[in-house]
Amino acid sequence: MQYQLIKSKRKTIAISFDRGGNLVVKAPWFVSNREVERFVQSKEEWILATAKRLAMQEKKKEAVRLQLVNGDQLPFLNEHLTLSVFREESSRCRVKKAGDRLLLFVPYEADYEIRRMAIEKWYRKMAAQWIRERAMLYAGMMQVSFSEIHIKDQRSRWGSCSGLSNLNFSFRLILAPAAVAEYVVIHELCHLRYMDHSQSFWQMVEAFCPDYKVRKKWLAEHGNELYLF
Repeated sequence: MQYQLIKSKRKTIAISFDRGGNLVVKAPWFVSNREVERFVQSKEEWILATAKRLAMQEKKKEAVRLQLVNGDQLPFLNEHLTLSVFREESSRCRVKKAGDRLLLFVPYEADYEIRRMAIEKWYRKMAAQWIRERAMLYAGMMQVSFSEIHIKDQRSRWGSCSGLSNLNFSFRLILAPAAVAEYVVIHELCHLRYMDHSQSFWQMVEAFCPDYKVRKKWLAEHGNELYLF
């Protein structure tokens, strides 16, 4: 099984898929390549199942992907923003939220990819602000602490927690209802206490998010709808 191996100061071995659908294995420096290979083989069933699921998700994403033109509806937490595109004499793009509208200012020659990158940059910024606020709030309530928060576009998971207490989140959570995005933040913060999905872990999640099963189900059923661009 082919995969990209990345070694660092992390404490545990982790596997994931990048945006191109490639398998990535991250491992501590002290772990031998033979041990990494055994770990990957032990996860073969999960890897194959995940690869199949991601391939199906890609097909669904293509079906719902917006063209990012005037009138497109873009979700933003509990809102839906109507996109308005303005072409102007400029070499840069600007994005601004005005009430229930998302204003996108682009150069006259801007194609789909330029529009997409500008909107994604804005969503990433909004996600970083919103997620950090929620993480700091709940971390204080849970009496846990994290090192850094990274906003990414992870394919195989909405959030993750590293052995170094770094939290990673998909920027696309900001397109989900606030309650759903908040559940993912709570979920990852609980991993700072329990680095597994034991009964104790889920009890902690439920203590801070009593209806977590409803929010988790929404993400499982509607997660593909967040890949609009």
